[in-house]
Amino acid sequence: MTKTATFILLSTLMYSLIGCADKTQENKITEQENGWELEKRVTKRVDNLYFTFPSEGYAYDNRDLLVKECFNAIKENCTTIKLPVYNTPIKVIFLNSRKEMEEEVGFSATGWTNMWTQEIHIVANNEFTPPIKHELMHMIVMTTWGYPNDDLIWINEGLATTTEKHCNGYTVGEIYRYFIEKEMLLSIDSLTNDFHGEPSIISYHQSAHIVEYLITNYGLEKFIELWKKGFSFFEEIYSISFSQMEQEINKKTIENYPTPVSIDWDVFRKGCY
Repeated sequence: MTKTATFILLSTLMYSLIGCADKTQENKITEQENGWELEKRVTKRVDNLYFTFPSEGYAYDNRDLLVKECFNAIKENCTTIKLPVYNTPIKVIFLNSRKEMEEEVGFSATGWTNMWTQEIHIVANNEFTPPIKHELMHMIVMTTWGYPNDDLIWINEGLATTTEKHCNGYTVGEIYRYFIEKEMLLSIDSLTNDFHGEPSIISYHQSAHIVEYLITNYGLEKFIELWKKGFSFFEEIYSISFSQMEQEINKKTIENYPTPVSIDWDVFRKGCY
């Protein structure tokens, strides 16, 4: 090959490469201008669960542990509600922050369950314990028993809250006893009609203690019947009015916890960590 031919060939290749580079840069600019962004996630199916994780960060680094915790949670939750097996296919989507949660579902919760799409979103980072058992209990009972009446949001959240066992080192029984002492208990009208309008740290734990009491002392069967029929059937199912039941619960709680725990409310009210 002559020097002239070699020069022409190299020049052609150079201009070709420059043209490709310019085209690539042009594509990048176009993508940015149109608002398109590349988002990387990793996915894996394990039995009936379809997992999605960010491609980096705390959730990704701890993905194997979080997957294990999901299956342990399902096992424990099924034992609680006496369900032999749970095979419903569901998607479990882990996120790194509340900001990511807000972008996904519209608000900055640490956990969110949608039984209609059979998806669970959970924030997992090193700031707090991810609500894995809580959200999985929601999914298990709602896909097994059905979605409860609007006046029973409180027992749905109460049952899920019982799975966590402790909040800042206190059991739901100890927390409920504190509410009695400080006269902070919400009325049943507030729980049934405006659950999410009340302070969540009170509504969730008050409901959890009531749910624990109902299941422990009156059985799971009656609780499931209440779940399916609605709060208006409470007295028919339990042969006692709710106000009488509440007096019974309060009396028993004071007997079990004669000395109320001392809680720093300014810290506690911020949530469980």
